[in-house]
Amino acid sequence: MKRIKAGWQLTKKSWRVLSDSPGLVRFPLIGGLIALLITIVLIGPGLYLLEDGNSAPGAILAAVGIYLAAFATFYFAVGLAHNADRQMHGETATFGDGMALASSRMGAIAGWAFVATVVMTIIRAIQERFGIAGAIVGGLAGAAWGILTFLAVPVIALEGTGPIETIKRCASLVKSRWGEQIAGTIAIGGIVFLVGFLPATLLIVAGVALWTVSGIGGAILIAVGVLVLVVAALVQQSLATIFGVALYRYVAGQEAVGGFTEQELESAVRLKRGAGPATI
Repeated sequence: MKRIKAGWQLTKKSWRVLSDSPGLVRFPLIGGLIALLITIVLIGPGLYLLEDGNSAPGAILAAVGIYLAAFATFYFAVGLAHNADRQMHGETATFGDGMALASSRMGAIAGWAFVATVVMTIIRAIQERFGIAGAIVGGLAGAAWGILTFLAVPVIALEGTGPIETIKRCASLVKSRWGEQIAGTIAIGGIVFLVGFLPATLLIVAGVALWTVSGIGGAILIAVGVLVLVVAALVQQSLATIFGVALYRYVAGQEAVGGFTEQELESAVRLKRGAGPATI
């Protein structure tokens, strides 16, 4: 219950920042559309060629597409992080300001997209090829990677570090605040799942079930479900980035911004049982 309450509070505070500056959602929206276009043009055909036995060209197309989609996602996330930081400091920033900052970090973003793509590809390969043991090991590795890199986008946006320096900086920040006591993931966005992803999934399932009875009715339900799913995904990404910036400011400089309290920011991660409060 404490974890649920903490996640609810963090989500509300992040939502307040987003509602004060709704233009922030433009970043994940445009990034998502570009990633979708890349999926259609490169990843889809690449996977088709792989299934058709054309391994080399298929693998190249899919790999290039996955990397470019990751780059687009991180590129716009960095712009969002910059503007969210300005917003939480009582300043104003336009969409162009965020894009200018992201463009100035182009090399760092490109390197980070490559590292993140390689790491996640390895984790997925472990999960798929080594049965139950692979699923467990891959799941633990994915969780550890998620905790370690949760601050990556704010670090790139606000410090401009390259991929290796970003990993080192994230590890340093996490260790300085929580030591070796971290046991769980960042608590943020659970409410988005309840009011967004879950209803969207139910609508899509209901639409598929209704399709055989009423094609039009089923199609409408599926369309509404997909729309809700897309909106929820955009909001979730925006909230996670906003909170990531707030957490970065707290860990890096002991500065609580955006209406977050130190207690709420401290509760963002779950500590191992029996571990006392971590100190800097």
